[in-house]
Amino acid sequence: MRDYPVLRLMGIVFLILTGGLCPSLIYALVHEPGMVLPFAGTALVGLSFSVYALKSTEYARRMRLSVRGGILFMGSAWFAMSLLCCLPYWTSGRYTLLQALFESASALTTTGVSCIPDDVPYPVSLLIWHEIIQWLGSMQAMVLFSVIMPRMGATAAAIFSAEGQGVSAERTLPQIHEIVRLLVMLYVGLTLSQTFCLILTGLDPLTSLRMAVCTISSSGFIRDANFLEEHNSIAMEAVIAFFMLVTATNYVLLFRLIQGRFSVFRNDSERKWYTAIVLVTAVAVIANLQWNHVYDSFFQTVRYGLFQVISIFSTSGLASTDYTDWPPFVHMLLFYAAVIGGCSASTAGGIKISRLVVLTKICILEVRRVLHPKMVSSIIMSGQPVAQNTIIGVTRYLFVYVLLMLILTALYSLTGTGMIEALSTIVVFLNNVGPAYTVLGETSNFQNLGSFGYIVLYFAMIVGRIEIISFVILLHPDFWKQRKGW
Repeated sequence: MRDYPVLRLMGIVFLILTGGLCPSLIYALVHEPGMVLPFAGTALVGLSFSVYALKSTEYARRMRLSVRGGILFMGSAWFAMSLLCCLPYWTSGRYTLLQALFESASALTTTGVSCIPDDVPYPVSLLIWHEIIQWLGSMQAMVLFSVIMPRMGATAAAIFSAEGQGVSAERTLPQIHEIVRLLVMLYVGLTLSQTFCLILTGLDPLTSLRMAVCTISSSGFIRDANFLEEHNSIAMEAVIAFFMLVTATNYVLLFRLIQGRFSVFRNDSERKWYTAIVLVTAVAVIANLQWNHVYDSFFQTVRYGLFQVISIFSTSGLASTDYTDWPPFVHMLLFYAAVIGGCSASTAGGIKISRLVVLTKICILEVRRVLHPKMVSSIIMSGQPVAQNTIIGVTRYLFVYVLLMLILTALYSLTGTGMIEALSTIVVFLNNVGPAYTVLGETSNFQNLGSFGYIVLYFAMIVGRIEIISFVILLHPDFWKQRKGW
């Protein structure tokens, strides 16, 4: 069987998730006896599959992962993980299977929304489980794919494109095998650093850790959606905004910065565009809020406007205030920010800054070619020409992204949702933004969805996280044919 390496990798992933069950199981044993069986049963299922997968593929540990195998893993892992992670919700007897799948997918993909109302009791053990898998899910999006790379040799570039981490991240391919462990340490280090900073603002250690987990993972999931608004702490908002900005930056670039390679960080094209786009958007939002006299003081305008812009760009979706009544122009800017997202090789969602830069440069180059037919030119990123197959891949991705967004919006509107709300909801889920309030200002409310609505949004979350092209490849009949050279 050619897919033994895929089965082995899936066993490793399930083993990690099973280990993540331990804190919830321990808490249930002490405080929530009724939740012991759901967590113990899930642990048994996950451990059984892991043992089977690792034992039956022990001889495949040195096998290289083929292009087909890599795409199969990256395209199916999120669906498989969501099935395992939904078991504690479903077997608790509190939620339907679709609600359980919705909750687990929301956590794993760091979308950060919930179908469970704030006034409905949420078992603490399940809340711990939700926060753990959102942290692990975000780390997988950045690092787990890198674990595949050393096992693929020359075919790594093809899978890297399938994961769709963007153009800038492709420059890191030769170094990924060396820095996987360090990237994990950086991820953990950022989480602990934010925890310490939040403790200094007056939060207790446990709450600080939970806030750090939801920030660094770009999930933004807080059981109390008004947490930041109720605390009304400028210091707390400043710390969270800073780490949201950092975690939406290319992690490999952050690693280079820690290494002291300041020139690499300074000259990176995506980092420059990311900084510029966030600043320009923030200035436009602040100016419009000030023009419309939304807040009494300019300081408040800057405080809330800047925080919300950073939050949406990082796809954390945290809200320091209810921006339902903000002007329509601001809503549209936040909508665009949700679509764009953060940098490649970061924990953020969206189409990624690197793709936006390439698309912009393609348009400029085509205009110049029309004006100067004999001109020979190429697209440059960080001083290096972008390969033609990368350019084709970016344009292909954009077309499929827009097409899928339109299809999902049409399907979601069948639930009776209005056009604008349906579009904003699909943008939130497809880009894994999941704010406390949607990008157009409507309060998020997903607990009364019918079965069809849950299915559409579940699909949008998963496809948005695995990146669209890898899923499209899985749907093609030729992918499933046994052919050599795949």
